Amino acid sequence: MKTLFKVVAQQEPFTVNKSDGSTLNKCTIVLQEIGGKYEDSYVCSLLGNSALCKFYPGDLVYAALRFQHSEHQGKFYNEITVQDIVSFSNH
Repeated sequence: MKTLFKVVAQQEPFTVNKSDGSTLNKCTIVLQEIGGKYEDSYVCSLLGNSALCKFYPGDLVYAALRFQHSEHQGKFYNEITVQDIVSFSNH
């Protein structure tokens, strides 16, 4: 999915350890489709250098989202990752 979103919230970035022993920056960002306060919103993961970028509530961004699922101990989970993000706000 590639579209224009409004930033609702962003958590502080943190470091995760990958299985190969390296580390990766990660943070969670909430993006909402444009159109009104009841539009669909998505809780997404920002990875790598993008996780270190600061976005503010109300910022307009164009983002490409990737939807996947995973299974852990018999339970299924949705995963949404931001593949690319461009901000239209000046901060």
